[in-house]
Amino acid sequence: MNAASALRTSRPSILVVEDFDLLRSSVMLWLKNRFPSCLIHGVGSGEEALEHARANSPDIVLMDLDLPGIDGLETTSRIKAQAPETTVVMLTMHDTPGHRLAAADAGASGYIAKADMEEQLEATVARLLDLSRGTQS
Repeated sequence: MNAASALRTSRPSILVVEDFDLLRSSVMLWLKNRFPSCLIHGVGSGEEALEHARANSPDIVLMDLDLPGIDGLETTSRIKAQAPETTVVMLTMHDTPGHRLAAADAGASGYIAKADMEEQLEATVARLLDLSRGTQS
């Protein structure tokens, strides 16, 4: 957990950045059910993500690549510049080596193709939460 989050609450926070409302709501509900000790928030654009990250310092950001306005790569880069301790995981339909490299270059720590979300998201979030608490599974 990053220092700003620790000052506000002992609960880790996850921000879902997804412009498709139904998918964002579904992922948020799924996260709330799987990780009830976490604060779960969601926004629909890169601009909203930057505002939320500045005000709330989430521990984990699940970032879509294709966003209106500022795209997910630029948003990731800006979030990492203002809060390097925030972990960003791309959650996107694009699953190519080029997209994965661009995400890593922007500062993303992980990359999950939406087609693989069911198999990978829970384990990825659980691992990141363990790391933020200083424990490892």
